[in-house]
Amino acid sequence: MKTIIHIGQHKTGTTSIQKFLQSNKDLCAENGLYIPSRIAGYEDNSHFILNVYALDENRYSSKKEDIVASKGTAYMRGLKLELQRDIEGTYRDAAGKGCTKVIWSNEGLYLLNSKREYERLVNLFSEYSTEVEVVCCFRDKDSYRQSYTEQLKKGKRSESNDPDSYRYLKQDSWLFDYDRKKTLLSSTFDKHTYFLYDATDNVGRFMESIGITIKGGEEYRENVTTSKRDNLRQRIRTRLAF
Repeated sequence: MKTIIHIGQHKTGTTSIQKFLQSNKDLCAENGLYIPSRIAGYEDNSHFILNVYALDENRYSSKKEDIVASKGTAYMRGLKLELQRDIEGTYRDAAGKGCTKVIWSNEGLYLLNSKREYERLVNLFSEYSTEVEVVCCFRDKDSYRQSYTEQLKKGKRSESNDPDSYRYLKQDSWLFDYDRKKTLLSSTFDKHTYFLYDATDNVGRFMESIGITIKGGEEYRENVTTSKRDNLRQRIRTRLAF
């Protein structure tokens, strides 16, 4: 079994990618790809709990801040066992359906910032995987900084002066040091795939990066009416070309 971990970045169409995968998980399974839906009690398009677990104890993301605030540190201490149980079940289910790959996706995994943190992530899956591949999309640095800053403001997260924080947004922030990020990822994962953000069809670019060609990915958009979204999803389902 091969594991693919999609780590974003933020503001590179990750929500659309994640919803696309979940909406087409049956077709993906028919072609050897397993898309997990539920992990550690969370049923969400984004596997955000992986980010919460993999971060060092003294490092945070917005999701980790929210979960610690609502559930306390005792929850964090028991999280590993819960993840291990559900991940084992995921790979068992994937094998039972004849799948050869499992894909996990969360933009928050871009916020991991050390080999130790990424190894903590990889170790969750290494027992069940012949290969663990990371897939990362990189956006133009200036537009990424602007969009990510706006996202933090929208979430009422203030900028930080701590250089290690996910809210440190100055020009020298590790968030924008792509060479360092690539070195870190390539030294931790068995295989790494990088691609540039395509504002017109990043769903298609992502699927191509994992070896699948689709038609109509540019039509898969969020923030549209329910009826229109359902129509787009149906049209894309009929145009998947594996």
